[in-house]
Amino acid sequence: MPLDPGTVHRYTMLERAVKSLVKQGRFDDSLKLLEEMFSIAPEDAGLSKLKARFAADLIKQAAQAQKISAATSLVELVDKKVPAAHLGAQEKDLLAKAKADLYSL
Repeated sequence: MPLDPGTVHRYTMLERAVKSLVKQGRFDDSLKLLEEMFSIAPEDAGLSKLKARFAADLIKQAAQAQKISAATSLVELVDKKVPAAHLGAQEKDLLAKAKADLYSL
């Protein structure tokens, strides 16, 4: 069953807000928005895959910006909020690589 337009719009707006904060280097401030974003439609496997890809990119950006605590919090958030059963091999690989990059610092 496809997501309703309101849910899609809410997710998109939160994603834009997070990207804006990250662009400014405010990774810690983005965590609350990310938590809200990850709580949207947890039963939707397609959206879970998008969340995982987005999170992997953010973890990598935070690690590169030396925001280790924010990246670690994001890893914990992804593990808690995104069901592993919804993820495909590509998403699992992206997350594993992002975590490896973070923990290698």
